Amino acid sequence: MPRPLPLLTAGAALAGALSLGFVVPAASASAAPSDGSAARLLTAPLAEPVWLCHPDDPATACGTTTARYPDGATVPLSTTVVAPQGAVVEQPAVEEPPVDCFYVYPTIDLLPNPVVRVGSLPPSARDDEIAVLLAQIGPLTGQCRIFAPLYRQSTLPQMALSALTGAEPYPGPGFADVQQAWDDYWAHDNVDTVTGQRRGVILLGHSQGSVAVEKLLQHAVDGDAEATAQLVSAVLLGGQVQVPLNAAAGGGNDPASTFQHLPLCEPIATAVPVGCIIAYSSYEASEGGAPPAGSLAANLDPGHRIACVNPTAVLTGTSPDAETTLGPILPTSLLVRGHAIAPNGALTHVLTGYTLPTDTTGYRSSPGALSGRCSFTGDATSNNSWLQISDHSGLLPDTSDSALGLHIVDYSVDLSDLRTLLRMQAERWAAARA
Repeated sequence: MPRPLPLLTAGAALAGALSLGFVVPAASASAAPSDGSAARLLTAPLAEPVWLCHPDDPATACGTTTARYPDGATVPLSTTVVAPQGAVVEQPAVEEPPVDCFYVYPTIDLLPNPVVRVGSLPPSARDDEIAVLLAQIGPLTGQCRIFAPLYRQSTLPQMALSALTGAEPYPGPGFADVQQAWDDYWAHDNVDTVTGQRRGVILLGHSQGSVAVEKLLQHAVDGDAEATAQLVSAVLLGGQVQVPLNAAAGGGNDPASTFQHLPLCEPIATAVPVGCIIAYSSYEASEGGAPPAGSLAANLDPGHRIACVNPTAVLTGTSPDAETTLGPILPTSLLVRGHAIAPNGALTHVLTGYTLPTDTTGYRSSPGALSGRCSFTGDATSNNSWLQISDHSGLLPDTSDSALGLHIVDYSVDLSDLRTLLRMQAERWAAARA
């Protein structure tokens, strides 16, 4: 059973879930899976997957240059790049993407979706689910076909309750919905209609979505030669991917490791690695310190650590613990449909303390505003491992005392370099099969 966030007080748990959002209880690979609950008895498998984004369905959210909300309103996917010589507007690429992206969004629902969760009633797209998808992976729309399933996730209040009581944090059918969507994608969409060959795929998740993708990878990819061959990369942010203290994967006989055969992406001087895992939780800890007790940086089992992969370090072949200049991209108020009363729009309930840019594009890129490095403190028994962020321009609020740290913007803090890394991984994957 996945473990709740350790050492969270009742007040902190409730505040974290309802005010900061995206809370994810720690999930050790060695924990025994739940064998069902009363909540599951009330539900049934969906008749078919329900998609937040699907390239063959224009009614879903993800377009090429604009994205679509459920009421039909569109927002731009362009980016304002803040440069020394002045701001420059970049438009997303429109060429045919060479690979696919399969993305699972984080904990964002305040109410169950559907509100009455009985039988196989399907979820429907809401503004907050679309807004968080766009904030995290919208800049990737020109690089991959995006497949993003809706799933009957555990809600923010449910997550707060599980942290308070120690109850099963994921009692519903959400992870089964994600697996069903993956199986549908693998059977019907992963085979290229022109070449007849399977396409490369990048799997991405955050928070509860990362836990879902971890389970999917464990079930359908790790140790499966055909599926592993199609894996370009897996991005699992804001979860707790655990690896041996001095290894990149479990090696086949380590049940405490999240993955046995899928390694972390490690910097290579000659080329970017493919078929590997990018994982971290971001914090702005005090100088010489570590994230507060109860953080996502704390290891779950002796002899192991939580994975930290700095995308910029992998991209440049730099040591993981070296300070690198990051490429932050924040969503604008326009992207999340902000207005005078609620500038953070559909993400108001999770972006407490954040001031979003007001550009007329969907995103603002601020090269050089942040730097980061993978940090480690502790010993083999008890340790912390995280992406340490240094904010040089006041881009982010102070979260140094928060057990969640910069959890909400895990993707945003280095989205530009992550995008470049994924593009280069896709190019290398495709070149190896040409």
